[in-house]
Amino acid sequence: MKKKLGLTLTLVLAVGLLSGCSISQVPITSETASGLWDKVFVLPLATFITFLYNILSQNLGFAIILATAIIRLILMPLYSKSNKSMAVMQEIQPEMQKIQKKYENKKDQASQAKMQTEMMDLYKKYNYNPMMGCILPFLQMPVFLAFYQAISRHPLIKDAAAAEFFGINLGATGTMPNYILAFIVAGLTILSQRMMNKNMASSAQQNQTSNMMMKVMTYYFPFAMFSITIGTPFAFGLYFLTGQIMTIVQYLIFKKPQAKK
Repeated sequence: MKKKLGLTLTLVLAVGLLSGCSISQVPITSETASGLWDKVFVLPLATFITFLYNILSQNLGFAIILATAIIRLILMPLYSKSNKSMAVMQEIQPEMQKIQKKYENKKDQASQAKMQTEMMDLYKKYNYNPMMGCILPFLQMPVFLAFYQAISRHPLIKDAAAAEFFGINLGATGTMPNYILAFIVAGLTILSQRMMNKNMASSAQQNQTSNMMMKVMTYYFPFAMFSITIGTPFAFGLYFLTGQIMTIVQYLIFKKPQAKK
């Protein structure tokens, strides 16, 4: 039942993202940009891609790859903090479970208040901020949507000559190159999730919620990435590909100090 629920939630997320990404397909320019979203997020990112396109011998594919890498590098400190927060959460989880078990049969307001106080003291002891783990997912959503629209609405994406990347049409969807790229993206996603979950699984006891989230991220998230890569322009698949490579590299970089420690 839980697996079905996780799969349903992931499919709903994928459909929701695709629905949200299809708000407008009008090419984004300074003249067509309307509203705060277009002017603050989509247009600057599309302009940045154009800038890279001009300095990279007018190669739109490389421009999208480099733009993705640069944005991920800028956001890397937040990724690092989020990963550290997840590691601390796994470390203190056994103590959290003890506190929860202590009050599991006490539903009165006073007992619940004591439980919350003990939880807060535990957080302070380990300098843990529960909100930090939520920052990255919320941050990824606008970046995801902005990249999608900046790519799919880029004036050059409809240009057959400009949108060619090693003989592949960057604006194409559902083609054989899309499927090949989707398999690669899904494979890298599975690898990155297993690498991160390996540390989580090596912690002490896992509660049911943690196990559920690990299963969702390990199996269903790659499926969602696979489906979205097929149904969106090939250029957006390059964004996914670069993002997953950056995730793996980032994990290896920030894991080494922990291993030495």
